[in-house]
Amino acid sequence: MTRGPGVGAPGAGAPGAGVRPGVGWGAPGAGLTRAPGVSAWNPGWARRGYWPSRTWATGWYRPYPAAWPWWRTSSVAWGVTGLATAAAITSAVDAAADQQSTVIVVPQTSVQLDYGSIQALPPNGVQFAYGVAGLPYTSATSDCKQGLLNGQPPTTADQAQVLNASCQIAYGSV
Repeated sequence: MTRGPGVGAPGAGAPGAGVRPGVGWGAPGAGLTRAPGVSAWNPGWARRGYWPSRTWATGWYRPYPAAWPWWRTSSVAWGVTGLATAAAITSAVDAAADQQSTVIVVPQTSVQLDYGSIQALPPNGVQFAYGVAGLPYTSATSDCKQGLLNGQPPTTADQAQVLNASCQIAYGSV
């Protein structure tokens, strides 16, 4: 085993010294700082900075899953009574921004959503990247008014939560 340049060299300090610790993928620090396919951190997204940087119409999205035709039957089958609140999603984005990360864990799931990849597709669509269980990130689209993920109703509670989170981040109010 050999040391790389600067590792253990006098005056080099401990690996990662002076680096703000991060959380999961997208966290700053030594080594790989973001998962393949995950957005780079934008310094303009300081705490609560992501929200005002959205350049499309926002504030209209409210999760009304009862309006989505598939919700009642599916939610009963999944044992889910509701979707993550705007406050929980906002808190997750703010916490990630504090760590200079573009990735959140969608509340009530283990799904990682790259909020930095979110692109509004007006009038009510959104494109984004997400990862599940350590698999490579994949691109998806949501229709926030119809409640569709990649043009289809979600087939799991986790997919419904990702749909909701992507729409809340894209079109919701802070």
